[in-house]
Amino acid sequence: MRIGQQIKDLSQRQTVRQVLALLSVNMIGIPLGIVTNIIVTNYLGSQLFGDYKFICSVFNFASLIFSFGIFQAGNRAIVLSNNRNKTRGLYGALLILLCALYILMALGLYAYSIYDNNLADKGITRMFMLVIPLSLIPLWSLLFETILVADNQIGLLAKMRFYPKFINLILAGLLLFFVDKITVNKLLVILLLYHTSQLVLYIYVTIKLKPTFSDCRSKINKILYYDKTFGFNVYVGSLFAIGFGYLTEILISYFGVDNQDVGFYSLAITLTQPLTFIPATIASTHYKAFAKAPYIQKKLIVSTIIMSLGAVVLLWILIPPFVHYLYGPEFEPVIGINFFVCIGVFFHGLSDFFNRYLQANGYGTKLRNASIIVGLTTLCSSILLIPNFGAYGAAFAKIITGLIYFIIIYWYYRAIVKKNQDYAKV
Repeated sequence: MRIGQQIKDLSQRQTVRQVLALLSVNMIGIPLGIVTNIIVTNYLGSQLFGDYKFICSVFNFASLIFSFGIFQAGNRAIVLSNNRNKTRGLYGALLILLCALYILMALGLYAYSIYDNNLADKGITRMFMLVIPLSLIPLWSLLFETILVADNQIGLLAKMRFYPKFINLILAGLLLFFVDKITVNKLLVILLLYHTSQLVLYIYVTIKLKPTFSDCRSKINKILYYDKTFGFNVYVGSLFAIGFGYLTEILISYFGVDNQDVGFYSLAITLTQPLTFIPATIASTHYKAFAKAPYIQKKLIVSTIIMSLGAVVLLWILIPPFVHYLYGPEFEPVIGINFFVCIGVFFHGLSDFFNRYLQANGYGTKLRNASIIVGLTTLCSSILLIPNFGAYGAAFAKIITGLIYFIIIYWYYRAIVKKNQDYAKV
């Protein structure tokens, strides 16, 4: 008993260290990202910044569409794997599948660039086609964000989130001070810098995972099996919930004369990142434990809510002077938009916290059903509100979908806890 208790205490201390490490990295990354954004917005201006964010939103949306649940299936396979060599083999199989998905996605994006009128209306068709090869980066990012938590590779996850922001800041600063007077395509330069800074770290993470490619066919078949039984259900849900979130920014572009409102709304979302990091970090570091727990500890839920609420109030206080003095009058609309976005993101963050518990326990169907409802709510509220209110309409839609998401996912969680308690009594 004494040895067992020591092992348990050691495991708990390790989990706490992981929570603090990942949360610290995420929190340090916020000012790095904000400073980079200040440099980029001053370099591009509101119009080009909106174009930049629109292209990134399309890439993110496409990476979600063309993942087909494969990464979630890999997550499930890795969670259930208790052999390091098998896990490395799963990494190798996932990399092969990543390449195949990337080819399909690139072809889809080229077709979109040819037939979409909005790109032509905004004058960015040629630019969009030119940077399609960079769309590998958001797809690669989605892979790592999905599978690293399953293998409890929190250290690599922290590096993956921190160092690209640090490198991007350095490159953006050099660009601002040394290249600003040279005649270049500013939008192209920023897109290249943003994606290249991530590429370097993703290659590093891949090397550290030490993937193997022996018996790849059986590993791929195993992942495809989990895709049918779990991953595709989560994928359909993610497509509605997360995908329609990216679609919101895209819809702002389609209903606007230019992409300025896309930039304002995207910047407002960026400034609320602390609200997503707190519940996501705690859930990520407890992911393995969630898979074996009949319920989430009450003190963990309460502490997550308190820290998230504190972050909301702090952002409401700090953001107005921050935007006014550092981004300038051109970006003043971000202040009002951000006030409402904070409320929506707060509910989304708490919902994702409980979502991770359901995901860790394999409730793919429930996640799919919840996400479909949330996604349809996002789509309907966005279509109703964005044409009349622009970026503010998108912010109001964020609140509505956040509330719906929280109600549904918490109701599912309580039903699962009750079922576990009933089994325990038998």
